Amino acid sequence: MDIGKRITELRDHAGLSQSALARDVGTSQSAISQIESGERNPGFDMLKQIAKALGITVPYLVGAEVSELSAEEKALYRNYRGLTDEARKELEEFAAYLRHKQSLKKGPAKG
Repeated sequence: MDIGKRITELRDHAGLSQSALARDVGTSQSAISQIESGERNPGFDMLKQIAKALGITVPYLVGAEVSELSAEEKALYRNYRGLTDEARKELEEFAAYLRHKQSLKKGPAKG
């Protein structure tokens, strides 16, 4: 998957519009649109800003395997694996709700 499609997927998963991501990153919506469509390649600094806005790491953003999980993340993963498919779906929906709620609390970017 190319980086633009990956950013689109992660942005959608986080419940953010292109405009909201652009605000968090400190760029324009059109710049995010160009990156997502493959018309523009983001530099490393832009990748860092996008990853930070999405609450993820740059390696995860570019599709690298997760290298290390904290003890807390491992415990959460073990709990997740023990859930039924229905419970996993409910948990994913709740996580999306929490990400959206958190993005609303951030408010507009300052600058």
